[in-house]
Amino acid sequence: MKSKKSFFKNGIIKQDFRQHGWISIVYFICLMFAIPLELMQLATRDYVVFEDYKNYLYVNTELQILFLFTIPVAAGLLLFRYLQNEASVDMIHSLPIRRVTLYVSHIISGLILLLLPIVLMSCVTFFVTQSIEEFHSILTPSELLSWTGIITLLTCMVFFATVAVGMMTGMSSAQAILTYIFFFLPIGMVAMVSYNLSFLLFGFSSIFIDEKLTYLSPFLRFVDIWNTKDPFSTLEIFIYIIIVICSFFIGLGLYKARQLESATDVIAFPFLKPVFKYGVTFCSMTLGGSYFSVTGTLNWGWIIFGYISGALIGYVVAEMILQKTWRIFHFRVFTGFIGYSIIFIIILFSIKTDLIDFEKKLPRMDQISEVYFGDKYQMQELLSDDIEVYSDSKLYIQDIRNLHEYIIGQQDLIEAQTDEKYRQDMVIAYRLNDGRTFIREYRLPVELMKEKLTPVMEADSYKKILPEYTQLQENILSIKIVPNGPVATQVMLTDQKEIEEFSNAIEKDLLSQTLDDLVQSTSPWGYIEISSKATFEEHLYEGYPIEWKKSFDETTKWLDEHGYLDDARINIEDLLKAEITKVNLPKDLEYYNPDELFNSGEQFSTITDKKLLLNALEQFTEYSEDHTYFIKFTLKDGNEWYGSIPAEAIPTDIKNKLK
Repeated sequence: MKSKKSFFKNGIIKQDFRQHGWISIVYFICLMFAIPLELMQLATRDYVVFEDYKNYLYVNTELQILFLFTIPVAAGLLLFRYLQNEASVDMIHSLPIRRVTLYVSHIISGLILLLLPIVLMSCVTFFVTQSIEEFHSILTPSELLSWTGIITLLTCMVFFATVAVGMMTGMSSAQAILTYIFFFLPIGMVAMVSYNLSFLLFGFSSIFIDEKLTYLSPFLRFVDIWNTKDPFSTLEIFIYIIIVICSFFIGLGLYKARQLESATDVIAFPFLKPVFKYGVTFCSMTLGGSYFSVTGTLNWGWIIFGYISGALIGYVVAEMILQKTWRIFHFRVFTGFIGYSIIFIIILFSIKTDLIDFEKKLPRMDQISEVYFGDKYQMQELLSDDIEVYSDSKLYIQDIRNLHEYIIGQQDLIEAQTDEKYRQDMVIAYRLNDGRTFIREYRLPVELMKEKLTPVMEADSYKKILPEYTQLQENILSIKIVPNGPVATQVMLTDQKEIEEFSNAIEKDLLSQTLDDLVQSTSPWGYIEISSKATFEEHLYEGYPIEWKKSFDETTKWLDEHGYLDDARINIEDLLKAEITKVNLPKDLEYYNPDELFNSGEQFSTITDKKLLLNALEQFTEYSEDHTYFIKFTLKDGNEWYGSIPAEAIPTDIKNKLK
């Protein structure tokens, strides 16, 4: 006996196929271009590293993202478009069909329209992959099943989210916009709030928030797929399934509660209008504050102006959208804005006055088990490579804690520094005995804090996590030394014994650096480029170039002893002469070009004495806005090399000539 209550109608599904069947065809063709045709193209290219395509998500990733986040949205818009039109919504709901049946029928139509092309494409891709021998051991059938599952899940999530959002609005255009806002709003809000806290709270660090930001948007997770070892974790898959299920029931609940008269309204439910209005106001406010903090120095007057103007613009725009008119300028309309402003002022005052004592907090020595001090991005990179960045040296922990205590005590002095040239962003992260991590981030004026920074930055624990040092611990296959300057020579080391000896010399120099060596602006002799290979990797890895600093005596000595020094750098024998001039840098200097600055000099003095040339070469730098003496080296082969040198390196008689 046929059930009287059916959750779907075959007639509705057939009608959807007749009207929107082209969606399946378009999705199939798009996927065909993205996967099988791309695989066939790769097979015919001359230089392809097939191992780079570890799974099907790496194949034409950009096109996959484009199709995945547009076609399911289009399906959600078209299948429920009748809800956004006053005539069609009345006609459809005048039929003796329950809303649940309508909803489920259109959902089934959408799933068939979207999932059928994925299944067919999976079959086509299987045969294409089997026909390309190079992919047999890489793109296995299990990888194909994994890709099919992930694409199916993401397609369902985008489709169900579009449908659920469509129930909240009475306009198709608003449905499309709000759907994409839904995918980006979490990441945008967290990023904005995090950024605003970074200048509202002294020491606030967003380092761990930044690492997880992409997890808040499936779109950005897909974009970031090349930078992750595992494309999608089990937890993410589970969360996406929960979102699909929740979106289905939220959409169903809203559909059942929706008023037919809400068609053409931007927001279909009155209780959602304040959420929309104050959500837009808050986002616009944080955007305004962020804009005026980025475009200038930390000027609180402008930042407050950014908050107020941003909030007001957001509030007015939201009201205009909701009322569908620009004539909203009545006092009663802005009573809500006054209330919002009072609440925001209280929150801002609470944060800025640090009611929770966030800025003064400092863990005790007996609470700390390990510590990290250094660059924020360097820490993120090392942690992503599973390199231990924390040190358990009690002396190092004590030195960093002393520095941290000093930073807290000098908050006003540090915040008053506006010269970006002498400031470095540094992170202090403590691992506490109870397993928690205590982290702070500061922009430190290095020149003013040398005394306190010296014991920390000259410690081995600090230097051994610098990228220059960590890459020396890898499996090095070759080392190339490229001179700094207008010469074409270079030195390549491939003998393992030489590589080991040379690496040891560099290590000694890196660990013996003083604070001045670490922050100096003098141009290096050259750059040391390392090619290495991880144990389980197939390809060479080009490392971070190491500056061969002029303080690296062991490195220079080793190259000299092995006869490589002449080709590894510009030597005194390569120089014909040097010309020096004095230039007072204009205050409104837009860009630094030592060539133009040198030629703007009025008086020039030439030196050819080898001792003076060597001294100038050792003090030479290609970029320093602190210097007023500019120099041009002329090499024996005719090449010219421009830069500057400090006044201390200029002989007195030359200084007198250039006055």
